[in-house]
Amino acid sequence: MPTVRSDVVVPQTKSAVRPLPSRPAWRELTAEQQQALYPLLQVWDELSEPHKRKWLALSRNHAKLSPAEQAVQHSRMTEWAMISQRERAQARFNFAAVKQLPADERKAKWEAYQALSPEEKRQLAERAPARPAGVAPTISPVPARKLAPVVAPTHRNGAPANAAMPMPSPQPTPPTQPYPIPAGDRPL
Repeated sequence: MPTVRSDVVVPQTKSAVRPLPSRPAWRELTAEQQQALYPLLQVWDELSEPHKRKWLALSRNHAKLSPAEQAVQHSRMTEWAMISQRERAQARFNFAAVKQLPADERKAKWEAYQALSPEEKRQLAERAPARPAGVAPTISPVPARKLAPVVAPTHRNGAPANAAMPMPSPQPTPPTQPYPIPAGDRPL
């Protein structure tokens, strides 16, 4: 049911109420954690609490890695941050499905894939199910510091373009005479 004020009607919908972000927030991380998880900065607030815990656990040994290993880890985090929520869910599903295979079978499949030539890998990728038609590409969020300020358009007279134009005051209506009530319909 909408909330009604004298001048505005504001519908109350589920989308009007945003859920609280999961903890910890980016600003609550230590400097070391922020450095280790920097590629996830733009998507950190979208992550669920269990996913944040997994990334935090992964970040614990980041400082112990060689610079080359840190670069690989950051590269993979960047790739992960750039894919859509749907693609992440699919990747998690695929990972869980592969984990169901026995270790030796999983290893054999991976080695068989690695042994393929680049041309065979390309052909295999082409045979993969296509993405659904009509799916819009994901848009990466842009940090506020990179956004240009928006200047409101104005009319030639200097008034904002979205300002209400002055309306002439309505002319008063002359008083009306009451309709005569027929004699048979008059109250007693």
